[in-house]
Amino acid sequence: MKKAIKNASLSFLLLGAYSANAEYTRNEWIDKFDLISAQYQAQYPNSFSRSSNLAWAEAYYLDALIEMYLGTNNPEYLDIFTLRADMAIALAKDDTGMGIDGYKGWGEWVYSIDAIDNFGAEDVDPQDSSLPANWHRWQSTAETAFRNTTDKVADGKSRAGFTVKTAPETNRWHVLQTPLRNPHKSNEHFDPNGKYQINFHAKIENCDSGVKGLLQVYDFTERKLLLNTYVESHSYTNHIAEFIAPSNPSNDVHIRLYATDYKKNCTVHFDNIRVRSWREYLVHDGMITAPMAKFIKLARAGRLDARFNTLADGYYDFLINHTFPKWEKDLHSTLNGNLVYLFANDSSSRKPGQSLPHNQYLALQRTYAELAQIEGSDPNHQLMAKQLIDAFKSSLTLGQYQPNSGLPVNKYEWSYWSLLTERDTISDGFNWTGTEDTSHGNLDIASVVSSYHAGLGFSKEEMSYFANTADFMISHCTNFSRHVNKCYDSESLTSLRWWVQLAEFKPSIYHDSEAKLTSVFDAIQGVNQRYYMGAIAQLVKGYRVYDQSFDVTYENALPAEWRHWQSTSKTVFLSANSAFSGAQGLTVKNKPTYGWQVAQKVFNYEPGATYRLESMARVFSGDANARIMIYDATSKKSIAQTISTSRTWSPLNMEFTVPETTGHQLQIYLYSTNWQVDSEIHFDDLEIYRIN
Repeated sequence: MKKAIKNASLSFLLLGAYSANAEYTRNEWIDKFDLISAQYQAQYPNSFSRSSNLAWAEAYYLDALIEMYLGTNNPEYLDIFTLRADMAIALAKDDTGMGIDGYKGWGEWVYSIDAIDNFGAEDVDPQDSSLPANWHRWQSTAETAFRNTTDKVADGKSRAGFTVKTAPETNRWHVLQTPLRNPHKSNEHFDPNGKYQINFHAKIENCDSGVKGLLQVYDFTERKLLLNTYVESHSYTNHIAEFIAPSNPSNDVHIRLYATDYKKNCTVHFDNIRVRSWREYLVHDGMITAPMAKFIKLARAGRLDARFNTLADGYYDFLINHTFPKWEKDLHSTLNGNLVYLFANDSSSRKPGQSLPHNQYLALQRTYAELAQIEGSDPNHQLMAKQLIDAFKSSLTLGQYQPNSGLPVNKYEWSYWSLLTERDTISDGFNWTGTEDTSHGNLDIASVVSSYHAGLGFSKEEMSYFANTADFMISHCTNFSRHVNKCYDSESLTSLRWWVQLAEFKPSIYHDSEAKLTSVFDAIQGVNQRYYMGAIAQLVKGYRVYDQSFDVTYENALPAEWRHWQSTSKTVFLSANSAFSGAQGLTVKNKPTYGWQVAQKVFNYEPGATYRLESMARVFSGDANARIMIYDATSKKSIAQTISTSRTWSPLNMEFTVPETTGHQLQIYLYSTNWQVDSEIHFDDLEIYRIN
């Protein structure tokens, strides 16, 4: 496919040693994918409303469905894709915790910083050993409000909990409380107007009739109750509640623990009180929208059935009206003059206002890069894809390693996070500049490959450096390394997912990955192994071994290594009129008195391999149809051929298996089905993938 397209966890250690002799057919891998896919749909029939689940489960599944379609041309994968993508968009809301801003999205709270200190009573007040650190008593004593090391949640982790008791004889409330705070923003205690979620465990004991435990959120500045949530269980039970924070982030807001009636007896135990703000995350938006952008690209390239066009338009509208503009506020210039996204200036992270880790801003960059592959796409998509990938490129360094044979070769190395802007610092106590890990590197590589196919960021030689990095981790280290820059431990083979794409630049990556995945084939069972679907999809799709866009600098020539067979430059030639994408395509004109008019190329093969050929073709005029053939000139027989009768541009695909031995001259033929009639056939964007 051209750089532009026309606008129309299961670890290896747990699974045991490799079974090197086992081999599985492509159909067996497809069956494996389909089984896990069906189990996933049964387990999660309604998609997800929380952005973390969308990003780290659904997005991987959606991307794998697209790749399976590309590898098999089975539209059932697209039907599942659109069903699930539609559900995800239907679950998007404007107010996900950040107020009404006009942009729909999905929210999450688990990544936000804890809005209270010492949420599990693990730390002791240095002045009072009976008091949890950073908690305060209000009208209570060491006997009625204290840190309890005996009665706590039995999760094997908790070392203490909170206990409050009534004391009816004192005729007053006995309360344990702590303020909301943001340790990374000294002048703001919480996100103004933010939706906060409280998760906690609690129980009551020795309570008089009608008395309950109470967790309260109270604004002392405005003297306003924000939340009351009650405890009635006599065993530790998880409670979830939400409240909206005040508009002034400097207000004095407290979490308060006590009982509902101070005139009666009651003891209430609390533990693991997590208070976090619902936020939206750019990385989550990028993960879930990148597969949608890939779908849009294919639809607008005419590579999908026309029934998908309306759906693709709907996804596109969502991206340009909600996802992209939502994050413009967090764009910032890098020290090298590129653009990068910053952490939002709120409680969603420990580094508010600093640049995002590479994998996070590149997640949304990939959405832009997929759209940038559409010919005639919005120039801003090209700009954003280039700016963000160039920001990443500026952080790369060249290292070397010694492959199993040959001289040392260059490989790219990079960190999880880099000091890209003047706002970035490690003096805040969070130094994330260590080596990138393999799992997050997957996201980086997905973005790099999408950018390359958009003609952005990296040359073919530079892509080989990434391929060497993959080869180093997959084949040079004893196990599939967990770190990008050095051999370290063993990463789950699920993370082979997007690294396998680099086989286009180093084929051994595909074959070594296949061997590793083959070794765990039998253990990949059940919905819990859903993360293998991405790697399986890459095996099924294969890797590109030949790419011909038919774009050369002048008309009437043929690309390098192509020749005329029984044809001339007047009957087989490059022309703008036959371009599906880019500047030119290939025209084949029949001249009945001339015999077959053919564009021919020798195809260099690997013995016994199976390949998939893809091209765009149309019958421009006349009664003959378009035909592509793989011909064995040595054996003088056709290996495979495919025909298109369409008079509009449409995909022309076929699979073929080559001889088991070397020495055969295989040829690609582009021509018509009948040389005896006047006809004009157009071909463009020819690609060949190895798929075993």
